[in-house]
Amino acid sequence: MAEVSTRDAADRAVVVLGAEAAAPGLAGEFAGRGWRVWTVRISADAGADAHDGVDQIIDFLAAPESPHRAVLLGGRAAGAAAVEVADRHPERVIAVVVAGDAHGEGPVPGAGVPDPPCPVLVLHTADPGEVVSATTTLLAGSGRRDDVPAPSPARLQALTPTRLNDPEALRRLRELGPVHPVNAAGVTASWIVTGHQATTALLADPRLIGEVEITAGFRLQSDDPALAHRGELDLITISGQEHARLRRLAERHLTPERVEGLRPRVQREVDALLDAVPSREVVDLLQAFAYPVPVIVLCELLGVPAKDRDYLHEWIVERLASPPPKAHGDIDDYLRGLIAARRERPSADLLGWVVEAEGDRLREEDLVSLARFLMVNGHRAPTTMLASSVAALLRRRERWERLVADPALVPTAVEELLRVITPFPVTIARHVAVPIEAGGRRLPEGDLLVASLVAANRDPSFFTDPDVLDIGREDNPHLAFGHGHHHCLGAELARAQLQIALGTLVRRFPGMELARDSGSLHYRQSSVRYLLGLPVVLEPDRPRPVSAGA
Repeated sequence: MAEVSTRDAADRAVVVLGAEAAAPGLAGEFAGRGWRVWTVRISADAGADAHDGVDQIIDFLAAPESPHRAVLLGGRAAGAAAVEVADRHPERVIAVVVAGDAHGEGPVPGAGVPDPPCPVLVLHTADPGEVVSATTTLLAGSGRRDDVPAPSPARLQALTPTRLNDPEALRRLRELGPVHPVNAAGVTASWIVTGHQATTALLADPRLIGEVEITAGFRLQSDDPALAHRGELDLITISGQEHARLRRLAERHLTPERVEGLRPRVQREVDALLDAVPSREVVDLLQAFAYPVPVIVLCELLGVPAKDRDYLHEWIVERLASPPPKAHGDIDDYLRGLIAARRERPSADLLGWVVEAEGDRLREEDLVSLARFLMVNGHRAPTTMLASSVAALLRRRERWERLVADPALVPTAVEELLRVITPFPVTIARHVAVPIEAGGRRLPEGDLLVASLVAANRDPSFFTDPDVLDIGREDNPHLAFGHGHHHCLGAELARAQLQIALGTLVRRFPGMELARDSGSLHYRQSSVRYLLGLPVVLEPDRPRPVSAGA
């Protein structure tokens, strides 16, 4: 892949997907008309499995040098792959254009996605000039030719990751009222809540239950694995009854006192991790620190032996990108082995605590499910929080320097960062079990409701200067961990690891700085907004001040 033009033009960015013979002509034509252009050779154009093309496009979009948003353009097979990518990651794709499909065989590209989240334009020509003109016209929204189908309306507008992570868009929505209908075809969620008071009230309401299995895209999950949505698999959705049973199994042991007892072990491991990171050269703190730290914490929590931690890291960081159950078979067997060891010899970790407390009442599969649930949900959000917190502090140098000067502010800084960053922008959808009146609206039985935690955490009726990151903020009733019976089970553990990680960085590397301009940091916005990289120098070389007597 190579960038052809670097002209800065809002939304005039195109990724040309296709064969080597066709791509240069299209790329050159777009570049000549002022577009920023990238080309990606994907095997889908050669007739290979379309899923290979999907993976190649996603790999490209995950690279830091990729455009934040772009038009995806290619032939029939590449276009089909591009529509699927847009369906998974609507925040990254402006539109999909399929060129040269005059009499293509097989289904029309995009037919497998009945409600695409962006315009899909199928052209009957591959002439570079006509393709560029049609694409430009598509974005302008007028003057389309009769033989060019009108693009589909932008679906899921109220629930796209970009909007759900946009405080300004949510502020406007919140000012119109606390509860709003979601009028987007193909979306199961019927209502979105945007106020702090309404969010806490509704999430604590027993008439809202979480027993409907839903993907991260707010769609009902199919029972057929072949038809399951291949979106972000951040959460394992389970029935309300099973969720309550697993929570009870763990919450009596994940107490502040037990978490406090883990702190020295986590501190020791964090220090050892930083000992191995080069301090005077550019390092990606995301890969070197933010990814490993939550794995370390989970291993300490579950009592995973040091010799097995690389295995756990590989499963959590790499293999969880594969949809269940493919990613889980061997890990379940491994967890059963740990549980069997705890039955023979008690240990000071979560598995040991549960085995000892439950005795013969323990169902092994419950504890396996619980441990797996904690590993799946206990990694990505803490990784996101740690990397994004460091970036937020270093982007405004005075924040970092204030923390260096007064490390006692670390606990309040962590709470404020949780409020402002809010890693999960919305709650998992709740099912309305009986009709409810909320925010002047009647929510019918059977509807689904989500709450915007971003909007609640910036509600001016609860927070003074809500858009300001104030690391000394004392009164901070944020909802980053949710509320009610689905409040984050590992909230205290997440707080502890963020405090330890940030406190250690502040103490050991007070001069740490970003290795490049903060505007060049790339975020991906999905069910979690996260950084693609965080280049820093832990101990930058600076000229030493000359003493008065020199």
